[in-house]
Amino acid sequence: MHTDTRVLDVKINQDGTKTVFDESGRSTVVDRVVFACQVSAIGNIHKSHNWIEDTMFSVPEYADDWHPGTGHMHAVIHNDGAIVPEKFRKDWLQNGSNYVEVTKNPSDGKLNIENTYNFGVQSPGIKWLQDIPADERPPMLITHAVTEGKEIDPAKVVGVGNHARAHPLYSGWNIMTMLSLRLSQGRQGVYYCCNWTTPGNTHDMSLLSGICAAHAIGAEYPFDLESEAAKDFGRLRGLMGL
Repeated sequence: MHTDTRVLDVKINQDGTKTVFDESGRSTVVDRVVFACQVSAIGNIHKSHNWIEDTMFSVPEYADDWHPGTGHMHAVIHNDGAIVPEKFRKDWLQNGSNYVEVTKNPSDGKLNIENTYNFGVQSPGIKWLQDIPADERPPMLITHAVTEGKEIDPAKVVGVGNHARAHPLYSGWNIMTMLSLRLSQGRQGVYYCCNWTTPGNTHDMSLLSGICAAHAIGAEYPFDLESEAAKDFGRLRGLMGL
């Protein structure tokens, strides 16, 4: 396994195997390939795709195709609880999932929607969260589109994130692309999963798309004892053509 490595080419060999070439000059021969990346990169790597696949790879739309510069494309990772008004800050940090503040920008009069995720609540299974009482640990927050005039304490900023190609639009084009996948899934031993292969922009379906693709190339489904999860698995397999 190679992480942080850019794949340059996937060549289909005469015996049906695939040779994967990366930017470090390495090549690996495999039986199957799963593309779990943003859609516009696939056509550049999978050069032997056909005209149907070429059409599919060209169609999906992402949020940043329409709003490339908005604050919702960029995230600030921090532990500054003062992003939330003091009157309900303590209760929200312990129990609230999201804080959303809708205002008009003084500069242009446009609406701004500030959204802060509270991962201390959303990710309760993390061990250190269990070991340290809520009122003693720093908040784990991610904020988008900070309201004009408000500032996150620079000393409490942990990092930043970029959401480019992370959010496909819920559009007719994307739904048609997903339903067309059945024409190409598994052709030449090549499979597709990722957020654009699902019927909506949600984390759970994006994760499930990877499980569906893994199952298609031989992995066992890991949640057979959870009947509702298994139903979702079957539904998404059908939608993705797997």
